[in-house]
Amino acid sequence: MALESSSSSESAHSALPVGPTPSGDRIVALDILRGFALLGILLVNIMSFGGVAAIDHEWAGFADKTVQGFVEFFARSKFISIFAMLFGIGFAMQMARLKEKTGHYLWTYGRRLMVLFLFGAAHLVLDPLEVLSRYAMCGALLLFFRRASLKALVLWALLIMTLPYLHTAIVSTLATVETTAQVMAETEQTEQQSNQQIENEDTDSGVSWNPYAGENAARVYSEGDLSEVLAYNLQFTVSRFTSSWVNYLWMSVPLPLMLIGFYIGRCRILERIHDEIPLLRNVIWIGLGFGIASTWFGEVLFGWASIAGWDPWVWFAGSLFWVLGGWGMALGYAAGIVLLIQRDLWKKYLASLRAAGRLTLSNYLLQTLICTTLFYSYGLGLYGKLGPAVTALLVIGIYLLQVVLSSLWVRRFRFGPVEWLWRSITYGRLQPMRIT
Repeated sequence: MALESSSSSESAHSALPVGPTPSGDRIVALDILRGFALLGILLVNIMSFGGVAAIDHEWAGFADKTVQGFVEFFARSKFISIFAMLFGIGFAMQMARLKEKTGHYLWTYGRRLMVLFLFGAAHLVLDPLEVLSRYAMCGALLLFFRRASLKALVLWALLIMTLPYLHTAIVSTLATVETTAQVMAETEQTEQQSNQQIENEDTDSGVSWNPYAGENAARVYSEGDLSEVLAYNLQFTVSRFTSSWVNYLWMSVPLPLMLIGFYIGRCRILERIHDEIPLLRNVIWIGLGFGIASTWFGEVLFGWASIAGWDPWVWFAGSLFWVLGGWGMALGYAAGIVLLIQRDLWKKYLASLRAAGRLTLSNYLLQTLICTTLFYSYGLGLYGKLGPAVTALLVIGIYLLQVVLSSLWVRRFRFGPVEWLWRSITYGRLQPMRIT
């Protein structure tokens, strides 16, 4: 599937103006879904920024345990999955719109991705788990699938989703075989050291490497100055990317879910919602039912893998169930929101999310600025000092603030500040900012 080039026959289209989608042509459901996903992403990310998931606390309170369990089971990976699907849907829509206007789209789309990558590279210094740069890389890979059939998109998504976990299981198995041969002639102490080495190798594969975990991370974020925090984040990013770029790319920002989103965009489901009501209802019940059951079973398999000395193939099966469960729950959440806004009352309540969704990129970066200022040592220094329940309350306040600011902003301006810069660079001219 080679990249296509512009032909001379397409030049007649180039006279048509190319620019951002007019606000009147935007799909309301997409903006509301983006705003909804922003809330879930903030809920998950703030637990990392605040050290809630990294510092070795035994949360004794019922509220803390409940919130922590809820975030891990119902939120982690689910809302970033919605974002990835929305990226794929947007790719399908942009490709169709640009091709209709100009006959080609690679140059404009490539510029969009390059600017997005640069935004992400700058964002990495504050959040080593940021997604923008990886979205840009995965977005470039989407071009290789633009002519694939709908069936092929689903098959490619499943295959690519499986590969990183399969790679880790094989590497862990080979390491275990080598270690077993050594253990036969060594003491029990050496055996324990070898097992610890295997666990470290699993971590280095990129599957569970968390920059916010460990004593060093706690010290840097709670005591280090700004330069030390930036140096730590940069070192983590370089080390992770160079040691396991495949996992970095495929698992941190799921390329498979972008392919699923591309599938949905090609089917134009969100452009004719009223015709797809029965389908959306089925997606809710099947997605949530399968997703919850599969996620739970994946957690059970993770427990079995640990009891069995961290068996890599039990872990592999658990990973697949857990990931597919996340897919199902993400699809169920998204379908539920889309159906709710078909009712006037819910559409009125959820309309406020649309403004936040229109400023997705600006709000995502603003969340990082707010959280790092609250928790890192060079700000208020709250890292590791708040439990999950209190941290979740902060989410409500931060998100409501973003919704209010976004609503006020879109009344006067066509784009968010970062969105305006992104579009101006992409299209090579300053975009009109104010609404006249």
